Amino acid sequence: MVATAVVPDSTGREQTLAEVHVAARRDAAHTLGGAPTHVVTAAEIEQRGAVGLTEVLQTMAGVSVKDYGGIGGLKTVNLRNFGAQHTGVMVDGIIASDAMNGQVDIGRYNLDNAGSVVVDVAGATSIFRPARLAGYVGSVALASLPMRHEDNKADGTVQLRGASFATWNPYARFRSNVGNRWALGAWGDYVHSRGDYPFVLKNGQLVTDERRLNSQVERFNGEVKAEGNIGRGGTLRFATSLYDSSRGLPRSVVLYTQHPTEHLWDRTWSTSALYESRLAGAAGDSCVWRLRASLAYTNAWNRYVDSDAAKPVPEDDRYRQQTLAGSVVVLWQMRPEWSLSVAEDVDVAHLWSNMPEAVMPTRETSYTALSGKFQNERLTATATLLCLVATEQTQVGEPSPTRCRACPSASLSFRVLSEHDWRVRASYKETYRLPTFNDLYYLRVGNRSLQPERARQMNVGTTWAAELGAWHAEATADAYYNNVRDKIVAIPTMFVWHMRNVGRVSMTGLDVTAAVAGSMASWLTLRASANYSWQRALDVTDRTAKNFRHQIPYTPRHVGSGVVTLVMPWLTVSYTLQAVGERYSLAQNTAAYRIDPYTDHSLSVNRTFDLHRFRLHVSAEALNLGGRNYEVVKYYPMPGRQWRATLKASF
Repeated sequence: MVATAVVPDSTGREQTLAEVHVAARRDAAHTLGGAPTHVVTAAEIEQRGAVGLTEVLQTMAGVSVKDYGGIGGLKTVNLRNFGAQHTGVMVDGIIASDAMNGQVDIGRYNLDNAGSVVVDVAGATSIFRPARLAGYVGSVALASLPMRHEDNKADGTVQLRGASFATWNPYARFRSNVGNRWALGAWGDYVHSRGDYPFVLKNGQLVTDERRLNSQVERFNGEVKAEGNIGRGGTLRFATSLYDSSRGLPRSVVLYTQHPTEHLWDRTWSTSALYESRLAGAAGDSCVWRLRASLAYTNAWNRYVDSDAAKPVPEDDRYRQQTLAGSVVVLWQMRPEWSLSVAEDVDVAHLWSNMPEAVMPTRETSYTALSGKFQNERLTATATLLCLVATEQTQVGEPSPTRCRACPSASLSFRVLSEHDWRVRASYKETYRLPTFNDLYYLRVGNRSLQPERARQMNVGTTWAAELGAWHAEATADAYYNNVRDKIVAIPTMFVWHMRNVGRVSMTGLDVTAAVAGSMASWLTLRASANYSWQRALDVTDRTAKNFRHQIPYTPRHVGSGVVTLVMPWLTVSYTLQAVGERYSLAQNTAAYRIDPYTDHSLSVNRTFDLHRFRLHVSAEALNLGGRNYEVVKYYPMPGRQWRATLKASF
């Protein structure tokens, strides 16, 4: 078999391996751990024609995306429906965060510069990771294309993408080796869209054709990087990025009213440094030490305006979040099978606002993780103990109390038969999320005595992978039980709402995946994957409540997806299907709150031309072929049938 691999290293960066001939059996790397892991490489992203991170995440078992519609609408990801606040998002080894509302808008991340997307649904096998990731239910790691390359001293890419609803997206990337040790690179993209897609509005027996209002977006996203080998097995990377957007916020469509009065400006500047070294022991000693250290600063400014004439005073709210985060991880591999790690993360977040009575909170959080791992040809076992301490100060009033908690986790994967890659796996993990600044301090609503949400996950499953002649096949099945205690919810009172720890959620579910890849003929390669998820997530807070043991909002019982890609010398064709069952927008599962099930079909065709001095890639996609304005969030219709075309030249 001939294979070319693109493998993420411990920092999330990608290392491309040369084409090799494989004669022996291989293990599927992402099935070695005790918890489900999904990996999508740069080659698969290009073959599918995927542009946004949401397009990849929606095809993974146990992963769901909440989309508020519109080109620039908020998009968040959550794993097994714990909520977006329980999901960690990491970009090139640096964790993204939002202390104000706890949700990372993944709509800002495109895949033009992506080397891989790795999703750990219920824990990770690697113990060489920032301590903070151990505090999440799972994580989404986006890694950029490698900086350094061997073929040329400099190369670049220019690209132009056009799409429906007057959407234009130019993109450019440049990288260059500097001497034998350093590489420099920069990339940037700009998006302009009118976003006024048509949709069908149903009001009783009356059906009308409407257009989405206030969905325009203008956005710039760019980054400059420097990466080098500084000797003694050490690498150092500096990165500075800027995200600047201006977008309308399309409101819910109720009856005939859209209220196009809201606008949001975002400007986020961040800079980071990441150092990693690998220090072997003395000659003949199998002991290996590894060190990873990072420091990141983020300054995020937001302005929200609501010019609704019905309000006595137009709303003009401004926020500034400043975050300084440091992380140090030390790994000691005492023997090839045994390793230990200690990780310490410190995070300081401050929020400023122009709102009346704003308390200007500052939170200092320490994460300490002690981990151990054993791995041989048949057994992989990991264990982690995370200790978290969070303190806060405010400029007005009393701050919330200091919080301390220890969270253990463990996972096990065992190959049943030594000659076959059939494994059984199990994992257990305790996590919790700190209340956000909005939960604690938002005007007249916040509750400074809130406790963190506590979540427990138990997963048992099996994985199978095999080389069947010219074909590679994989299958996984995982059953799980999760529960959340002290869930933070908003409770209505006489005049205003208040945040309280009252919720309890019990979840049971099943995730099944299957994938196959191989040659159907000398000129045709097939890659196909499918997954299915079933989940019963029940509100068990109050036995006397009308919603006791009802499915929690926005959680379908059934979700499935599939991707089929045909690779030919002259054309690559990819088809994607996503099917989502019925959900409910509020706690009671009644007909009034029901959201209809939907299916989404997309088709992509692309071809790459290897010309004399450059590589030309042409692709075209038809999205939502059914043309249905389904809803992911109630009263927020999604775009119907739409088109997209991309022309990319690499030199």
